[in-house]
Amino acid sequence: MSANLLVELLTEELPPKVLQTLGNAFANGIAEGLRSRQLLEAGSTVTVYCTPRRLAAHISQVRSIAPDQPFSEKLMPVSVGLKDGQPTPALLKKLAAKNLSHVDPATLEREHDGKTEQLVYRAVAKGSSLNVGLQAALDDAIAKLPIPKVMSYQLADGTTTVHFVRPAHGLIALHGKDIVPITPKKRNLPRGQSRNQSIVGSISGCSNNNFVN
Repeated sequence: MSANLLVELLTEELPPKVLQTLGNAFANGIAEGLRSRQLLEAGSTVTVYCTPRRLAAHISQVRSIAPDQPFSEKLMPVSVGLKDGQPTPALLKKLAAKNLSHVDPATLEREHDGKTEQLVYRAVAKGSSLNVGLQAALDDAIAKLPIPKVMSYQLADGTTTVHFVRPAHGLIALHGKDIVPITPKKRNLPRGQSRNQSIVGSISGCSNNNFVN
């Protein structure tokens, strides 16, 4: 199932000279993170919105769960991984390092890479849920924001120090009508639907298009 996704980050007043830049980076960073995790349909579009106290992204055709993806993992040459048909300590160590200790070495495939015959593990990875994928995409987008001057401020606990462009106070993430339970990494922000006026109802600042539900 796919639906529109709205993500809003509520902050104290942002620097006006970089509002457009921050808005673009925030929205496009989230979209790229979701796309790389196969959570966007082919025709998905992203619209950037921001006001002096909010950064937001509206992304269409967002999946609730990504499709399963086949993958392969080249391990090592057959001559190194097998001896007399039995797995060598090197192969067993390699499988353990890749969290593949459960794999029966006899099920590994052989593939010639043009130089040597390689042992290859093939499987199908379960698709990421939107909850997991959006959390990672949001963390990446925030970490890569082009902030010209970082502020340091303490959270309500009086001990946790946060470094960001301005103090942040809340996050809204809605997939269709459903709340997506995410929180920016190390921000300890409240999450859920906004109780105040949403940016959707009052577009200004760096928005370039009309909002479409």
